[in-house]
Amino acid sequence: MAAICQLGNKPIGIKLAPYFDMSHFIAVANIIKKYPVQFITCINSIGNTLVIDPHTEQPIIKPRGGFGGLCGDDIKPIGLANVRAFRQLLDDNVQIIGVGGIKTGIDAFEYLLAGADAVQIATCFEKQGPDCFARIEQELSDFMQAKGYRELADAKGKLKPL
Repeated sequence: MAAICQLGNKPIGIKLAPYFDMSHFIAVANIIKKYPVQFITCINSIGNTLVIDPHTEQPIIKPRGGFGGLCGDDIKPIGLANVRAFRQLLDDNVQIIGVGGIKTGIDAFEYLLAGADAVQIATCFEKQGPDCFARIEQELSDFMQAKGYRELADAKGKLKPL
């Protein structure tokens, strides 16, 4: 990170691996706080996973004999947890991009509640094409309006405790 900071005045952003233990969230957050990181992306795909199609008896994920990155619906709960944990540990000046399983406006709303400033839509785009962006945006707008939210900031990070 120190070497990256010396490369110039460009914004610094980091796409993070998925973390599963609070001690890891804390350790990474403490490193991020030492540098002028402007945004983080939570999460990258979960590496070295194997999904098998029992009908073809072949791996579903193509690279490296099937040992590829798991993404989409399967990682949404992990993505949400990572966004929430880092939102609680980092100052609001570090923006968070939520990633994993966003295919509806309600999915985007869940990431917003967890504390995301924005979301990345990849698997849905791959499967449905560019029309998914306008649909998801409209679904998010409609859902927020039905709940009485006027702006994204009204719901951002407002996950209600149990």
